[in-house]
Formats: sequence, structure tokens, C-alpha cells
Amino acid sequence: MKINRKKNSIIGIVGLFISLILIVRFSLIVGFLIDFSKSISRDNSFNPNTVIEIKILFIFFILFMTILSMIIILDLKRNIIQYFNTYFQTDQAKKIFLVDDICSKKQLPLYILIIGTLFGILMHLYLLILGEPSFEGTMEKSSSLLFLFSAIILIISITRIKKGLVPSRNWGKIIFSIIIISGILLLIFGEEISWGQRIFGWESSSVFTEHNYQNEINVHNFFNPIFKYIYPIVGMGSFIVLFFMWIFPKKRKSYYFKLFFPHPSLFFLIFIMACSSFSSAGEEIYEQLFAIFVLLYSFRLFMCLSFPKIGLSNL
Repeated sequence: MKINRKKNSIIGIVGLFISLILIVRFSLIVGFLIDFSKSISRDNSFNPNTVIEIKILFIFFILFMTILSMIIILDLKRNIIQYFNTYFQTDQAKKIFLVDDICSKKQLPLYILIIGTLFGILMHLYLLILGEPSFEGTMEKSSSLLFLFSAIILIISITRIKKGLVPSRNWGKIIFSIIIISGILLLIFGEEISWGQRIFGWESSSVFTEHNYQNEINVHNFFNPIFKYIYPIVGMGSFIVLFFMWIFPKKRKSYYFKLFFPHPSLFFLIFIMACSSFSSAGEEIYEQLFAIFVLLYSFRLFMCLSFPKIGLSNL
């Protein structure tokens, strides 16, 4: 056992060393990959966007090798395999995805799992069959409203706190957190409708006309060129973080944590969101899937506060 661990440590260290070399010689290797791609193209031409795609793919390759090396060094591979062998049986899988420890409505995780996964798949089928959704089309307008509905659901949920069942020491934190999340969602909704410009047809002026890439009264369109990098990082990064926190929950058993941390029933939707962030229409698809995620997240929180399980005061 000790020999195997020592061997794994050596392999992991070698992997980290190779990753370091790839980082140091990044420009040289990318240049080689570009030249190689040109040589195998039919007309020896090259799309400038392909250069960016090669760099992004190479960065993710380095990240993958680094993470894999760390897993080998820390012996996480054995722990992950042991966890899957122990828990990922039919009954245990149901317990992970289809059981909510703080809500008395037993079918709620199942409904969230089905709805979230179904919408994620349908969104991708829409993309494959009909192509990219049109800018400011019906889908974008509908997804914008979901942020408003989600904020309203969260605000209403404050009135649903069962003071006899929900741990009293968490009341203040719960209310404050709901207000903060609701404010963020209202901010996103305001940005999506350009603070009323799309509804009332206001004219853009000053800095918005000169520097906003869509000439709209909002902030996020000042940064359009970097979104194609941000979305994949946020999409895949959030999935990886959630995945490991779901697999290794340890002692995260407080009621507050279970209430606000996304439930594993959203696993497949979040995975589809992460994958969609790499597509050519990644920004639009990801935003619309994120709106669905927010709505399901808010509804689950509302249901947990409205129908709490007995005995939560001990958490």
C-alpha cells in the first residue's frame, strides 16, 4: 500500500511538472498547434477565431492535467472510487438525488430533477434543430421574466418561515440572505431589460451609445467580448465545485447550509449548463438555463420554508 502511494505521488509530481512546462512554453506550443492546423487545412487558410479556440482548449488541457495530478498526489482517486462503490447503488442514488432533508414534500426533488433536466435537454434540441436563438427574441424575454418571478417567490417565502419548526437562531440569517439574493435577481432582471429601455423604447445616450456594444442602457454589455471566456469558466467551475461538495459533504449539516446550498436534484441541469457554456451560442443558452435554475432554486427554497420537516429545530 505504501509503495503504491509513493508511486502515485511520483506520477502526480511528474504530472504537475509537465503542467508547469506547458504553462512556461505556452506560446511556443500554441504556435506549433496553429501551424499544424494550418498544414492540415484544405486551402492552408485559418480562421482567427480558431486561434482563440485552440488557446482555450489548451488552457483547459493544462487545467485538467493539473487537477488530475493533484487528485493522484492526494490519493483522492481511491476515496472517489470507494465513495461510488459505497453510495452509488440504486437506493443510495435515490437518497442523494430524490431526498430533501429539510422539506416534508417527498416528491419535490423528483419534480425539480425532471423539470430541470427536461428543460436543459429541450434547450439543446432547440439549438441543434433551429440554430441560435434570435437576439431579444421570445425565449430571451421569457427567461428575463423568470428572474423577476424568482425574486418575488423568494420575497414571499420570508412570510412562510415556520417559527415553531425552523431553528430560531437562523431566522435573521435566512431573512437577510433571501433579501440579498432577491436584490441580486432584481438587478439581473433590470440589466436584462436594460432598465426599462426594451419595454418603453428609451433612447441610449452619452457613454451607452459610445461604449456599450449593443447601445443599451445597461452595464453588462460593456464587457461583451470577454463573456465567451467568462461563461465557460463560470459554468464548468461552478459545476466542479458543486460536484465535489455534493460528493464529499462531510459535516455540512446545518439547516442554513441545506436551505441555501443547491440541492443535488439540480445536478443534471447544472451539468447541462456547464456543457452549454462552450457552444457557439453558449452565452444565450447559458443565460436561459440559468434563469430556469434560479426559478427552480427559488421554488425549492419557498417549499422548504412552507413545508419544513419535523425536528429541524435540532439542526
